[in-house]
Amino acid sequence: MGGGARVFRAADGRVRLGWRLLLFFGIALPLAGIAGTLLGSLGLVGGASATLLAAWFAGAVCLRLDGLAPGALGFYLARSVPGELVRGVGLGVGLAVAVVGVLALTRAVGFTGEGGTVGGWLLGAVGAMALLALPAAAEEALLRGYPLQALTRAWGPGWGIGITSLAFGALHLPNPGVTPLGAANTAAAGVFLGVLYLRTGSLWWASAAHLGWNWGLGYLADLPVSGLDLVNAPLVQSASRGPAWWGGGAFGPEGSVVTTLGFLAAAACWWARWPSAEPAARERRPLAFGPGNEMDGAAADTAPAHE
Repeated sequence: MGGGARVFRAADGRVRLGWRLLLFFGIALPLAGIAGTLLGSLGLVGGASATLLAAWFAGAVCLRLDGLAPGALGFYLARSVPGELVRGVGLGVGLAVAVVGVLALTRAVGFTGEGGTVGGWLLGAVGAMALLALPAAAEEALLRGYPLQALTRAWGPGWGIGITSLAFGALHLPNPGVTPLGAANTAAAGVFLGVLYLRTGSLWWASAAHLGWNWGLGYLADLPVSGLDLVNAPLVQSASRGPAWWGGGAFGPEGSVVTTLGFLAAAACWWARWPSAEPAARERRPLAFGPGNEMDGAAADTAPAHE
């Protein structure tokens, strides 16, 4: 292999990691900007849709360099998907409820009643779930999609999770009310979601858990999500109390040390028997499930997959 070729390809003939990541973001970011401009009138939904489509397309292009089909990214079509979504949302909501429960028991969060009906609350719950679903999936596709896979395959899961989690935390630095602990907790959320993806090979799982967490905080508890008041629930009004390092302050529970402990505990599923990759995920042969990186003990390789 000539000197020029070695700049672009490693000894095994694969395009080098840096060039593949440059290609991914070189496609995803401009495409998201163009699509976002076209869909700008749709607000949050439009921006999230643009990012999701751009990240999925860029990931599909990059996966072709390894002879893999788009399903290897993690958004595959299979009978197991509805169950993955339900379990993922349940995991995210359960984690949010546990964190808010500790804050409520220690009086770091207070609740008061407000107007509304049960029917209005249920309707709002469905609407909030729909509104928050696209942003969650978009962020997962952008970081826990191709970048996490490529980094994990090249350098191992520690580096893959670490780099994408720091990037996830950095994405939230412009949010209102952010604190150093809040930024660190956002990165810790990235660790949890990265572990979840590498355990399951499924962006359905990671997106659903992300959605469940945001919905649990933003609608069920009526608290800010990463400093943003994205949804408003009837019947209940909540507020953080006490020091920001415990109650979260304006950033919401993600600014609390209780959330730090919660995400670290949740990330321990790395060593657990649950969750694990469904057969449908293994059949798509995600890039991260290459030799030496079989996250759930299932044999995998990088031969071409078929959607």
